Amino acid sequence: MSWFRLRDLPAPYITALLAGLLVVALIAWHRGPEGPHSTVAKVPRTRVKLFDGHCVFAADIELGSTWGRFAFARRYLEVRDALIEVLRTKSRYMVSSRTAREALRTQMIAAVNRVLGNGRATRFEFTEFQLL
Repeated sequence: MSWFRLRDLPAPYITALLAGLLVVALIAWHRGPEGPHSTVAKVPRTRVKLFDGHCVFAADIELGSTWGRFAFARRYLEVRDALIEVLRTKSRYMVSSRTAREALRTQMIAAVNRVLGNGRATRFEFTEFQLL
């Protein structure tokens, strides 16, 4: 027989144990890899067909609030599709220079805000951009 049986513990101890485990799980989930109050959403490496070529990009999107991050998590695929649609209309020369990518960033912010709601995205930063 076992020296420890869960059913031998009083109900308040079991309740306290389960509540403690729930609190630890919620704290770990809330913090996440970026920290407890991070409002930066990440778009991982994505390959996109341009009008006359291909590119690979990854981006960080700064959101205005924690609710913006929640909205991004719910509508991530729609945001990604909107970013891809912006790039599909571009030719290689339209994204090849730093100045052109700066203009592209403002269009990307506008595309994200169209999906999430006006003013949710405040900054868009390419963490990777390669023409193929």
